[in-house]
Amino acid sequence: MTVRARLASTDHKVIAVHYLWAGLVFLAIGGGLAMIMRWQQAYPGTAVPVVGRVLFSGSGGAVTPAGYTSLFTNHGLIMIFFAITPILIGCFSTYLMPLWVGARNMAFPRITRAGFYLFALSQALVIASMLAPGGAASSGWSMYAPLSTSHIADAGAGQAVMCVAILVTGIATILGAINLVATAWTCRAPGMTWLRLPLSAWSFLFTAILNALFVPVLAVAATLLFA
Repeated sequence: MTVRARLASTDHKVIAVHYLWAGLVFLAIGGGLAMIMRWQQAYPGTAVPVVGRVLFSGSGGAVTPAGYTSLFTNHGLIMIFFAITPILIGCFSTYLMPLWVGARNMAFPRITRAGFYLFALSQALVIASMLAPGGAASSGWSMYAPLSTSHIADAGAGQAVMCVAILVTGIATILGAINLVATAWTCRAPGMTWLRLPLSAWSFLFTAILNALFVPVLAVAATLLFA
């Protein structure tokens, strides 16, 4: 299959592999940020090898207090929303749920593809927030106001762009959750009753239901924070 065909594919297995690779890339990024924090804890005030003079040029390559705050902010957000979620939910649920229920594909294949594109856009926004003028997001991974709102007003665009990234990935998660519930509800093969579903299918189904209920609240909160 060519690259163009893969990008246009609505096959749930192909899209699941895309989620896997997207999650692994950001798992490496989030893990790299964690290793920089560990270096600062092990060798305080010492320049970080390789990347220190690029990231912390003003302090000779050593992690600054403000830089450390930015590190754990982005590490937490990346690991939760852009690494663990796409791998455990986006990849495995998209790949396995149709197989478990005996369906040929997800209930809404185009929504599956659109959800991944939105997720990829949110990852691009995360990278943009790190490179934004004024510095990356640095209000803690939970982004509680008023700390996060003061950073939006005073510290540059990084915090605001991260809010948009959370909103976009929230929309992608909502679409995926609705699609997963619809697949389990309407696409089961003849004879595949609720009591015959594998226990793992039930776990993904209830995860999708919870995502459909609480992620809209998260998306609204990110919108209000951005506003």
